[in-house]
Amino acid sequence: MGSRGIVRWARIVLGVSGLVWAGAGFAGSLPGGLQGAVARGARIFNDDTFGSRVRPVPDAASAFADMGRAGGAGPQFMTCAACHIHGGLTRGRLPDGRRIASLRNAAAVFPRYSAKSHRIVTLEDQIRHCVKDGIVGRPPAFGGRTMADLVSYLHSIAAGQRVAIGGPFH
Repeated sequence: MGSRGIVRWARIVLGVSGLVWAGAGFAGSLPGGLQGAVARGARIFNDDTFGSRVRPVPDAASAFADMGRAGGAGPQFMTCAACHIHGGLTRGRLPDGRRIASLRNAAAVFPRYSAKSHRIVTLEDQIRHCVKDGIVGRPPAFGGRTMADLVSYLHSIAAGQRVAIGGPFH
């Protein structure tokens, strides 16, 4: 296995092991299909560029190094994990340096009202927004497998969080 294969394998292991670290140890007791969706969602979160050709900022590369990635190298192009480090389980950082909340309770606080756009925003809407405007890629389709896998992953890391629709991220 080459260095890229090792890095990809490490990303998958880190993403899935993050579920246990977040208190989602129940993942092993999920039905096989759902367990597979959560694992695929973790891989998509860490590896999928959604067709983006935007390179991560240096802070993102250092965040990947903090996660124990081989050689400290981050992804070649933007992924969800470039801003939402440690599988979204800890506070992240936008390319402009602003800190962002973790995604630990994202699935528990959506849907929410957006005063900026004057509408209700679902978790799927937010994922599409992040991919389109943050990663600068092609957003996953509503109802598609990629969307279902990402939503499954976000729900798995929100296990045990208090449902607070419209509430704050933490």
